[in-house]
Order: sequence, then C-alpha cells, then structure tokens
Amino acid sequence: MFVSIFTMWTARLRSQSSKVLGARSFSSPRVMSASKMALQQLPLVDVSPLVAAANSGRKVAPDTKKQILDAIRSACIETGFFTVPTEGVLPSRLIQAAYSRADEFIALPDAVKQKYHCKRSPNARGWTPMFEEPSYQPDVVSHLEGFDLARELPETFVKEGSSLGPNVWPVEVPCFREDVYGLYEETTKLSTVLFKSFAEMLGLPANTFLQHVDEEAEAFMRLLTYPETAASVKNSTVGIASHTDFECFTIIHQNGEGLHLLNRQGVWVEAPVCDDRLFVMVGDMLEHWTNGVLVATEHRVCNSEKKRQSIVRFNGANGDTIVEPLPAFVTPENPPRYAKMTQREHITHQIELAEQLLQKTKAAAHA
Repeated sequence: MFVSIFTMWTARLRSQSSKVLGARSFSSPRVMSASKMALQQLPLVDVSPLVAAANSGRKVAPDTKKQILDAIRSACIETGFFTVPTEGVLPSRLIQAAYSRADEFIALPDAVKQKYHCKRSPNARGWTPMFEEPSYQPDVVSHLEGFDLARELPETFVKEGSSLGPNVWPVEVPCFREDVYGLYEETTKLSTVLFKSFAEMLGLPANTFLQHVDEEAEAFMRLLTYPETAASVKNSTVGIASHTDFECFTIIHQNGEGLHLLNRQGVWVEAPVCDDRLFVMVGDMLEHWTNGVLVATEHRVCNSEKKRQSIVRFNGANGDTIVEPLPAFVTPENPPRYAKMTQREHITHQIELAEQLLQKTKAAAHA
C-alpha cells in the first residue's frame, strides 16, 4: 500500500526545490480571492468508529478501519485537508460553551484582560490582544484576539523556551475553566486517534508518531475571535496571513466565514461554515517526517464584515523530539529534504521570525 503512495509522489517531489527551515514561500497577502467550496465537495472522513473504539478499549472492524484510513489518505493526496463530523467525536455542547466563554472573556474591559496577557505568563498562556499576533508575512498585521491554553501541568514543568506548565484562568468568567478545559481534554482524545491514523494510512506502525507525544508535547488550543472588519480596511490588515502550522497537524472548528485553504492543485478555496464539521490540516512536522509525502496545509483567514470565531487545536510532538525524514521516505532519488531539528526548535525559530516581521511592520507604520 505505502509503496504505491510513495511512488506516486516521487516525481512531484523531484520537481520541487529542497526545503530547509524557514524557507517556505507563501502566497501574497494582498491576493484575497478564493474559490468557494460547496459543503458537498469537502473531503469527509467519519472517524467516530475509531474514537468509540479508543474510548471503549474495543477494536474497530478491519473493513471499517480500512475505509477510514483510505479516506484520510485520499484526502491528503488529492486535496491536502479533510473534515471530520463532530458527532461521536466532540460534544457540541462543549464546542458551543467554549464559544460562549470566549465571548464573555473578550467582552471584559482591556484593563481586566491585561491580567491574563500571554506575555505575563512564563509559558505564553492566556490572552493575545488585538494586533499583537505575530506576523507571518511582511507588512501584514493580524486582526484577532486570542486565548491560549494547553495541558494543565505543575509549575515544576516551566522552563525557558518551553510552553509547558499551568494555564491561566479568568476568574471573572464563570465556568471558563470547566467548559474550555473540558473541550481541550476531548480534543486530546481525538488527536490521539488521528496521530495513529496518519501513521497507519502511510503503512507505518500505529505508534510511529504517537511515541513522541506525551505530557510534554507541544500541544495547545486557541480560542480566536476575529471581529467584524469594515470592507474599506486594506488587505494589509487581514484576519491572519497565509502560513502553515508548526506542529504535526491542526484541528479547527469555525462559526463564521473566512478560512481559506490552499489545495494540492495550488488553488485557494474558501471553507464553508458547518457547525457539525471539524477541519483537519497537516502541519510542518508531518511534512518533515514524511520527507514531503504529506504536505503542510497553507491557510489564512480573510477579513469579513461579520465576526468570526474559531477553536484551534495544535498537535505537536514533545519539544525535545528530533524530527527528520524517516528512513521509509528517503531513497537515492528522494534524499532528505528537511534539516534535522527538534519540535521546540522549529516552533521557536518560526515564532521569532514572525515576531520580527510584526515589529518591522509596526515600525514602518509609524515611520
């Protein structure tokens, strides 16, 4: 199974120039057009049988599992991303509760929210104010507010360069911790299933990626709010500029339009809004591990005259995990295309680049 997949991609990989850390080139932020994708066109993979089996300790029927893995593989190769129904995977009650808690937090006075500023936290948990999101492209300022959280760990896990440790919880918002962290824990169960599925659909042992994921994984969730933006606002102030995510894969739920994804044909498509779907996108580390067989999904969020919210779960490996192309994906015709690095080094490097772009953009605006 894997041999045929690898052969299919070898020609495409040979035609591309080698990629190294930080070398990815992204689409212009000022070209905002995208083809609308009908709901029926979205690759749909129902992983609820795998989630149910994982929760119960039972095995899923072999035919059912094969159908699911085949669907994930086809979506990654043909489209570059896929959707997952929320039913049987994530409780809709928790999704809606998380949006409500995010609304309640954003509505607080800035003076109150400042207590939870992510820069006050040693592990970057908490609030990101408007226009402080790092820039992923030159001359682009992100138009969003965010709140970050991750696995709740003791302060003994806090160390320089690491995102591990305790969360910050706004006491002014009743049930914030209960509802939001409850959803985080549910996304962890789904993420475990997907880590195994990505490996198995490539013909690898189920724990190939998951063996590098434990309580010290670079995994976190963001509650993002994109406020309504006047149509007259320039494209230099976008929701968030085009980029790929720095971890292994990302799970997104959105309640408004604006998410654009670049498909495998190089065409931007606008993701339709659907309350009962999750979007799953490949991140940088799966691309690096598979030596380009899987390709990280470039995506962006564009301005809208309507408010948009999203819940984003990032799934990385342990920070000290060394990521390099696995032997199964390296041949004389397709040598290693990615530099060896740890998950934490990659995240740190990319964030530093983005922070530098943000400061340059702000400085230019005030020059």
